[in-house]
Amino acid sequence: MIEEVTTVRDIVAHSPGFQTWHGSVRYAAQLAAAMQASLTGLFVAARNTPVPGPRRLVAEMAAYAQDELQRAMLAGRDFAAWANQLGVSDTRWQVAIGPAADALAMAGDWHDLIVLQGDATADGPVERLIGEVLLAGATCIAVPPANVAPGRLIHAMVTWDGSPASSRALHAALPLLRSAQVVSLLQPDREWMRIDQTDALSHLRTQGVPVAAVETVPGVDEAASEQLLAYASDMRADLIVMGASGHRRRGERCLGPTTRAVLAQSRLPVLLKN
Repeated sequence: MIEEVTTVRDIVAHSPGFQTWHGSVRYAAQLAAAMQASLTGLFVAARNTPVPGPRRLVAEMAAYAQDELQRAMLAGRDFAAWANQLGVSDTRWQVAIGPAADALAMAGDWHDLIVLQGDATADGPVERLIGEVLLAGATCIAVPPANVAPGRLIHAMVTWDGSPASSRALHAALPLLRSAQVVSLLQPDREWMRIDQTDALSHLRTQGVPVAAVETVPGVDEAASEQLLAYASDMRADLIVMGASGHRRRGERCLGPTTRAVLAQSRLPVLLKN
């Protein structure tokens, strides 16, 4: 029998740098402290690809890249001290080389949650990174650059549309939702849903989630993203939970229009599951 995970034990934060830690990494540290979880900071360095040029210049560039990599690997002590000040007692620091999507996908196999930056513009590197991480089966929280929410969960808003992805997101978020003081559910009208679909409200309450409010919308599409974000603002939510729509194109995972619109406009972290 597989034991159900009832809490978040291990969080990995994708760190864009190794000298200072702000934005999504700070949110991950605050969340780890609130959940009493371990925190792994993951910095991914680009693979050093030799470029044509004078031999001396190529050698200097290679030495500089090696020096940067060495400094990144030595940043673990500073990262631990910084995270400890935010209340995280169990920290790790890892440095990977190569595509960030591959490193995060591998980290997702060993962690309950991946936290990363979430400014997803169409066909941009962030969208592709989030898409590939989700395609690997990981649960992630995308934190916008203009994030206004602290990393402690008070009021979460679950957006459920009856799709498999939204049900998986709801299930993956249960450990966080159980720790929230208030949870709101946003779902389609009954006329829009299939008669055989599971009742999300009943499932949440059965799982011990304190659902305080239920709102309905006509449907879930690209235009509904503004309504979704308006509800989140009115409810003063500090986390949005939703399934990630999307498709493959040219061998890459592309986010769907609704998911992309929410990530582009949200000032709140968004928990996503494919």
